[in-house]
Amino acid sequence: MDCRDMFYDPINPLPRKCPKCGFPDLDHVPQPYFLVKSRTMSPNELAGAENGNFFVRERVRRVLDMLAPGQCTYYLTTYKGTSKKTPWLLAVPIHQVVTAKVSPSIPRCAECGEPRSAHPGSQWSEILFGRPPRGEGWTAESEHDVLKSSTWGSSERGWDQWISRDLYLSVRLLHLLKRIKAKGFHEATCRKPVSPSKDESAWINDKLQVLEAAGVPFHAEGTLSDEDAKWLRSYIKAHSRELKSDWDIKAVERRAKAKLPKSYLDFISAVGPTSFENVDEQEGFTASILTPDELAVEAGYADFEDEESKAVNGLTFATTGHGDCFCFDIRKGKKEFAVVLYKHEGNFFEPYAENFAACIKRFAGGTDG
Repeated sequence: MDCRDMFYDPINPLPRKCPKCGFPDLDHVPQPYFLVKSRTMSPNELAGAENGNFFVRERVRRVLDMLAPGQCTYYLTTYKGTSKKTPWLLAVPIHQVVTAKVSPSIPRCAECGEPRSAHPGSQWSEILFGRPPRGEGWTAESEHDVLKSSTWGSSERGWDQWISRDLYLSVRLLHLLKRIKAKGFHEATCRKPVSPSKDESAWINDKLQVLEAAGVPFHAEGTLSDEDAKWLRSYIKAHSRELKSDWDIKAVERRAKAKLPKSYLDFISAVGPTSFENVDEQEGFTASILTPDELAVEAGYADFEDEESKAVNGLTFATTGHGDCFCFDIRKGKKEFAVVLYKHEGNFFEPYAENFAACIKRFAGGTDG
């Protein structure tokens, strides 16, 4: 939410820490802290941020205050270019850990001592935390449930190309967040998800009782406006055109074993198979809406490792041209399906919008119809 590009192009520049090489102050938190508006419309309650920080909604902030007190500092966030506050808080972990040593062959600044680059793996000479030896289980430990790396990683060509830090949550905290349906984080283990130990499971069960006694809900509240349908009607009216179609909707629904959402049918019948460019303000990211006869009932996804993705019954309704796609989660008993984004590089589904109308609103950048 704090980048122009989904990989790296921050919208909150950091000041120089070193006057000689220009190395940035990675611990500085710009104020105000801006977010890309369309990405704030995600139905998640957790999201990654720059420099090992992360974003939370208020319910998760309550949980962290109770179960990991004093481990994060929180900052209000603002829609980019405005003074209007967003529903997201920037969480900055207080505790840091050295995770690696950079190869001594990498040139360093004579003034601040920082290496010119520090690409994880190829330019790190030793791993100290967060990655197990080959073939062994996770061994790194910390007394804290939330922390980030003080060690930074970068492009092999230099930190001025891109630079990042890692965020770490304890196994017990991550699995507790899953138990209360707080979505937005996936484990970056390159292996099967780590399961909590017996002691960690006992901690989770005990803290769930604490949260319940404190009145913390175990399901997220609605995160988007009830005016989505009204907005979509306005958008369709402003962008409708004459179309000729002979789609056999009944046949499509038989193949999908689900009734297509009225919002999608109203849109495709009036606006047609249009494309939205620079989705979420990411240059070159185009989402193309498919016609009913193009909907992919069997997307052929690889086996998922995370339980959330396994539970999704995806029906592709928009493609991106680079492997990702947008799907309806066609679960039984729903008239308007939630929208998920399939991310092919990580092989998982990510919640994207609460319904098709909210998805189109996000594609359109949150502008009026």
